[in-house]
Parts: sequence; structure tokens; C-alpha cells
Amino acid sequence: MKNALFLGLLFLSLLQLSACANTMEEPTYSLGEIAQNQLFAQHQTFSKGYQQFSITEVETQQLAKWPDDLIIEVFFGTWCHDSEREVPRLLKVLANKPQIQVKLIALDYQKSDPKSLAQAKQIKFTPTFIVYKNNQEIGRIIERPKNSLVSDISVFLSNS
Repeated sequence: MKNALFLGLLFLSLLQLSACANTMEEPTYSLGEIAQNQLFAQHQTFSKGYQQFSITEVETQQLAKWPDDLIIEVFFGTWCHDSEREVPRLLKVLANKPQIQVKLIALDYQKSDPKSLAQAKQIKFTPTFIVYKNNQEIGRIIERPKNSLVSDISVFLSNS
């Protein structure tokens, strides 16, 4: 009798666990390379941050001096509050200089992506912006700029 009761309770517990396992939601974050329009369509916080941000006249003048052949890799998390703040700002800055290539790579909570791009670049924090000139890394902005995105990248350029 005790064995039957134990087996019955065990069976009910396993049944309940399997039912709960099937109702768990998939993560709602993006993962891997993503286009700006996809990012904005899937994550309204990024779209809203982009619309609300504007660059100053001084930054516009600094930006005009940047070479057109820059490449910026953006490693970020759609789940990350620093990314929600800084990525839209960078994208708004780069809207004023569309010749600059930007590559958006969305990461999971462990700072990884399907192609292991973040691991290859030793990404530890989000967002991380890697700036390249002549295919050489000239600087990184990690989590937030020291002064502003435009100012920090301008310093990278002057030091390269």
C-alpha cells in the first residue's frame, strides 16, 4: 500500500514537472547578427531611444571629420539596460554618416552568439563598440563612453 501511494505521488510529481517544463517561455532577446530595422521592430526600447536622442552641433562638426571607411562592431544585449541606452545613441550618430559600416551582434546573457564572434573578440561587457580604421582596431567603448560616443571615437581617430 505504501509503495503504491509513493509511486502514485512520484508519478503525479513527474507529470506536474513535465507540464511546467512545456510552459516555460523562450527567451525574448535577439541573438546573433541583426539589422537595425529588425532591432527596432522587435525591441521598442531601442527604437524609442533612437527617436529621443539627438546629437549636438559640436558633435555634428566632429562627425564630419571622421573618415568614411570606418567600421564599428556593436556587441550588445537586447536584455541589457546599458545597451538599451547606448546602442540607439550610436545608431543615431551613425545616421549622420551613413558611409560608416556598422555590424550589430546581439548576445545572450553569457555574452555569446551563434558564430562565437564575441568570444573571438573577448567580449566581457555589453555593450562593447569596437572601432576599426583601415581594418585595424583603434579603440573600444565598453558599457558607456567616457565623454560622449562622438568625442570618444574622435579621440580614437586622433590617436591612430
